[in-house]
Amino acid sequence: MVGKTLTDVEWQVLQARTPGTWFFAVLTTGVVCRCGCAARPMRQNVRSYLSLPEALAQGFRACKRCKPKLTASSVESSR
Repeated sequence: MVGKTLTDVEWQVLQARTPGTWFFAVLTTGVVCRCGCAARPMRQNVRSYLSLPEALAQGFRACKRCKPKLTASSVESSR
């Protein structure tokens, strides 16, 4: 599934750096971040994904700043 553009609510959450359960990818850098990352992309360059594997399958790489792979694996192990 190709990521979707952000809704106004998702954009507000991203700008506030509020931790969440979704991921966002930045088209211009090829990076996928967890919601709450300190990255500040331009809205038109951002797509949202419900899971990390979806974004990785689209060719994005994990952010070195927020390390979404660690976050995703800790969520999976707590289930």
